[in-house]
Amino acid sequence: MLYKLTPTRVYRTYYGGKNIDRVTGVPQPSITRYPEDWLASVTEAFNPGHEVKGEGLSKTEDGKYLADIIAENKSEMIGSDDRMKLLFKMLDSAERLVIQVHPTVEFAKKYFNSDYGKTECWYVLNDGGTVYLGFKPDITKEYWKELFYKQDTKAMLDCLHCFNVHKGDMIFIAGGVPHAIGADCFIAELQEPTDLMVVTERVTPSGVKLPDVKLHGGLGFEKMFDCFNYDGMERTEIKDKYFLSPKSLGNGCELLVGGDVTDKFRLEKLTVSGENEFLVSDYGIALVTNGEGTINGQAAKIGDRFFVPFAGRKLFCSGNMDILVCFSS
Repeated sequence: MLYKLTPTRVYRTYYGGKNIDRVTGVPQPSITRYPEDWLASVTEAFNPGHEVKGEGLSKTEDGKYLADIIAENKSEMIGSDDRMKLLFKMLDSAERLVIQVHPTVEFAKKYFNSDYGKTECWYVLNDGGTVYLGFKPDITKEYWKELFYKQDTKAMLDCLHCFNVHKGDMIFIAGGVPHAIGADCFIAELQEPTDLMVVTERVTPSGVKLPDVKLHGGLGFEKMFDCFNYDGMERTEIKDKYFLSPKSLGNGCELLVGGDVTDKFRLEKLTVSGENEFLVSDYGIALVTNGEGTINGQAAKIGDRFFVPFAGRKLFCSGNMDILVCFSS
């Protein structure tokens, strides 16, 4: 049995979301402060100053929280895992996101009391955007702190490599690597199941002043700088390490992110043309990114998302559509 989920829009401090409106069938797509859609989430959003209980938690079409369904049927839903180890989103930016970094598992365990960090990856769904990724060589902690306290945003951006991105690009972002998503990026983001981050801009590009706790995440202003990996690289090194090429698995299936890249998650792209059967390796989340058809007899179209339980890992697909499917490993 597949569990179809309803859209879970989440408040953020940047504008966007028009492309999400478009693919999910909102009659008049618009740009708002709800630029993310958390697809099958059991993770609550961290929005200090804009707290809404339960924000980020996904529901089925009959209004049940996915987290509750998993808790009631844990072995059937997620096998031997204690909790779901994934967070999958659609993200659509109408402005550049603030410069940020996410913790590694080791850092998160030590300083955030979390078993998960926030290593992530981005599958680009449109053309025309840019991303900032990784320090250039010779950026020191002392210099980075100096720019933060000066709030010299231009200089901070100049410390990072900037890339134009295109539909179909697959980008991996390890914990500790600084980054910023530019304007006009529509992406599917897969990550560990937290909302942990450190931010180095006090004011967003559209003028929102961020509270201190949103900047340091509870670490304090000195400790937050330990979250960054200062091993700078040349532009070609960043491109070679973090821009990934798909690997064909046959039968219309491509591996986008696998175990050779990370042990945190796995991402595959399924291309359905006519009828296809796919055996997936673990519980996961499926997102239709193009076309329409059926998955295990359920109607499916662009923007639809499904939780795939551990006990039901065969996908019988018909129609013409592209599907992203992520797993915990």
